[in-house]
Amino acid sequence: MRTRYVVGVVLVCSMVLGAAAPAWAVGQVSGQGQTKRSATLGFVAKEDRTGELNYINDSVGFRVHCTRFSSYELGETDKGYPKVTLTARKCFRENGNQRFLRAVFIDRGEPGIGLDIARFWWSPARSWPVTPATAGRRDLGRVDSGGVQILTG
Repeated sequence: MRTRYVVGVVLVCSMVLGAAAPAWAVGQVSGQGQTKRSATLGFVAKEDRTGELNYINDSVGFRVHCTRFSSYELGETDKGYPKVTLTARKCFRENGNQRFLRAVFIDRGEPGIGLDIARFWWSPARSWPVTPATAGRRDLGRVDSGGVQILTG
């Protein structure tokens, strides 16, 4: 069952990323891979706050799907790498429970496998805005078996 679900998520993310390609005139961040805590990740988020994000960590039974973003902030790290900070309130677990998200993505060049960074802070729906202090779950580190791509308009 898990294999079919992961394959389905990868296919959906591939279709989302493929459909997003013609819209490169606006800023966007996209990517896929495996997080530091072994979650499967696939996402695309645009400057206009549209997009989707799937985060699946079967080892702890935590699966979340976000369907829109509350904020999209483009910046750069101290070393000059592009970074995008996202927040989202329209995120739901499989059981319908809402979760809030704060995420930071850093694109450290090509190929990004093992170099790009994804940081996630998740909180229950009553904790907005999400901060590192209010987060109930964290996943901070490099993206393996994939990468992050930041495009600017």
